[in-house]
Amino acid sequence: MLSWEGWTEHFQACRECSDWTLYQQIRARGFDPDEYACVHIANQITWRCETHADPRDCPDVLIIHNERFDEYELLGRYGDHSVTTIQYCPWCGVKLPESMREQWVERLEALGFDDPATQEIPEEYKTGAWYRKMT
Repeated sequence: MLSWEGWTEHFQACRECSDWTLYQQIRARGFDPDEYACVHIANQITWRCETHADPRDCPDVLIIHNERFDEYELLGRYGDHSVTTIQYCPWCGVKLPESMREQWVERLEALGFDDPATQEIPEEYKTGAWYRKMT
């Protein structure tokens, strides 16, 4: 039988055990971990802070999902809500989905929008609804 110290050392060293635990925690939150690129990204995106309504304000949140473009962003910690788009999970290296940003711009241009930042664009283009309709 492992001691507490032995179990802790094993847990920290064994990716399979730690990933399994994350998987269970995500499911307990009411999410399906299999809908994400990996369990680490799922853990980041599904975790909710009880103190901060905006995840960008929480020091415990490292990655957010920009649904509009299906991008994952690493949060800056300078108080200015800066982000860096990432293409791979920082924990396991799995490739994240390709950004939909260029397609978003192209579709809006095809609809006659030349400056979506200042124009009132269709509601579905304010979320990921526009690309989910494609599948």
